[in-house]
Amino acid sequence: METMTDQASDHESRRRRAQAVNRLAIRTGILRALAACLVAGLAGCALRPRPEATHVDRRMDLQTVLAHPQRTRGARVRWGGMIVRDNVGPAHSTLTILAYPLNGRGRPRLSRMPEGRFQAVAPGYLDPILFARGRLVTVVGTVIGTKPGLIGQAHYIYPRVQVLATHVWHLYRPRRRRWRFGLGIGIGL
Repeated sequence: METMTDQASDHESRRRRAQAVNRLAIRTGILRALAACLVAGLAGCALRPRPEATHVDRRMDLQTVLAHPQRTRGARVRWGGMIVRDNVGPAHSTLTILAYPLNGRGRPRLSRMPEGRFQAVAPGYLDPILFARGRLVTVVGTVIGTKPGLIGQAHYIYPRVQVLATHVWHLYRPRRRRWRFGLGIGIGL
């Protein structure tokens, strides 16, 4: 009889230990989730525009630089568009970009007409996978002049910008609508 009582109390103590471990795991999970939310919230508050983007001449466009290349040299601009060609080297990299007007966040607006092409010259190596043809990019830099070139067989004069900062944009992906029906109170994701 004593052995059955010992077995019952041993079983009860194992059950209590398992419950305590489960409660501890739940508390740990909740604390980790709260910590992750706190870090994400603080990171969201900490994101501000780069200082380079706040000190640009918003009136300076490609046509102004083409009309007055000597007068506009040294002007700080923020231009963007679609990369149409890249020339990557160990000392510097040159991106040829089809320029589009930018929205308030600096993203190229592909729904508008292109404004022309420009070249962004960056010191060092730019990864050709990240800065691939067809990607959208915004560049902050200083105007360093113009350079003649070709587009197919046509002669073209490219405004050139010495890059201070770049931002490569992700392409929009349309969201699939998921319809959910139900009764009651709940949280849907």
